[in-house]
Amino acid sequence: MNPAASPNDAVPMKATTSDEDASGPTVVEVNTVDENTPRPPDYIIFSLFSFVYFGNPFCLGLAALICSIKARDRKVVGDLEAAQKHAYMAKRLNFLAVSFFGLFVFLLVVVYAFLVANAKRR
Repeated sequence: MNPAASPNDAVPMKATTSDEDASGPTVVEVNTVDENTPRPPDYIIFSLFSFVYFGNPFCLGLAALICSIKARDRKVVGDLEAAQKHAYMAKRLNFLAVSFFGLFVFLLVVVYAFLVANAKRR
């Protein structure tokens, strides 16, 4: 065996059938998962907090939670590229949900301060 060959290379094996007329050796593909590859985060906890605590009219927390679940499913299946795309979308939606919530709280404080300032003038 060639020491420079990677584990994903096809390994030819001799056919084990009783027919000697076999056209050639049987090829078996070996798929391995490299344990050193970084697994993309799925942001499921962040999405749960966005869904529960940062409720907003745009349902960004729910959309982030759905993307996080899809990212986790893709990661379990082994499709790391799709998992990374879903995780990226979940992260963006979570940050949008937190930003909108922060903007809402800021506007609420400003409106309250404005009302208090106008009430003191009277």
